[in-house]
Amino acid sequence: MKFLLSLDYELFFGNKTGSVQNCLIKPIDKLLQIVEPHGMKLSLFVDSSFLLRLKKESVRHSSLVSEYEGICTQLANLVRRGHDVQLHVHSHWEDCRFNGTDWDIDVSRYRLHDFSDNDINNIIKSNKELLEEVSNNEVFAFRAGGWCLQPFDKLKNPLIQNGIWLDSTVYDGGLSEDADRFYDFRHAPKMANWRFNDDPMSVNTQGEFLEIPISSMKMNPLFYWKLIATKKILKGQFRSFGDGEVITASKSYYLDRLLKSSISPVTLDGAKAGLLSKAYKQSGKDAIFNVMGHPKTLSEYSLKALKRFLEMTPELESVTYQDYKHLREAGTN
Repeated sequence: MKFLLSLDYELFFGNKTGSVQNCLIKPIDKLLQIVEPHGMKLSLFVDSSFLLRLKKESVRHSSLVSEYEGICTQLANLVRRGHDVQLHVHSHWEDCRFNGTDWDIDVSRYRLHDFSDNDINNIIKSNKELLEEVSNNEVFAFRAGGWCLQPFDKLKNPLIQNGIWLDSTVYDGGLSEDADRFYDFRHAPKMANWRFNDDPMSVNTQGEFLEIPISSMKMNPLFYWKLIATKKILKGQFRSFGDGEVITASKSYYLDRLLKSSISPVTLDGAKAGLLSKAYKQSGKDAIFNVMGHPKTLSEYSLKALKRFLEMTPELESVTYQDYKHLREAGTN
């Protein structure tokens, strides 16, 4: 089975964003020590909206120069070592500024859809150009910030105009009814990958876009109850490397997970990394096992769980999105 390890390379979006070193640089360095001995490659979806804002703000704040250069150095080094760098957009960074000490975060325009058509095109264009410049990597794949991919017609033309033809946002069964962070993937095709044109939920064999979905799994409420108890005992192992704060979800969000079954992406984040083997066994033989995660929320437990999983699955074939570029050029899926 093909194995994609795709991580969203981004800071936190709460009142405390966390540092570049602890949320990005160090976790990726630790992760490389686990995956490279097994011949595995990473695919990073880089929040280039943050990278562009960091570059602009570093002109006024010299304290940010080393952070920007640190990211650029890491990304270029990763590409030289055969890893992949692709486009992730959290467009709220358009409205954020550095005050000399911290970032003033404004998430009122969290979705790309909150911007005008012209602004969306300019955001994607400038983000892609900077990412290709600093990484020396061809960028053609996209993951929507917060999984906010729909309605797709708002994003379709700007993506096409900027040479983005592969998406990897969808996870089967995913749903967010929050108006500010809406997405609905409950009707995703049951396929390892598919082409689409106007709607990522609808297969179109002649479509402009290729979807490579994130693997997903059903979560039993018992998992979250066990997690609450386990964290009190082994809280050090579960502590994230990142030093920021998440945007707090509503009480109903947490209650739903404690009381109802839910769908989650297969992820390295936190305790869910311990479910990798279970999720792998549930994957179809022809599936692409696409495991996502965030460097900022990796932990010692995450790394131990991934190491154990890789040792148990030597049959996995590591791929990146670059492999699908080559297949596309050959005229096959």
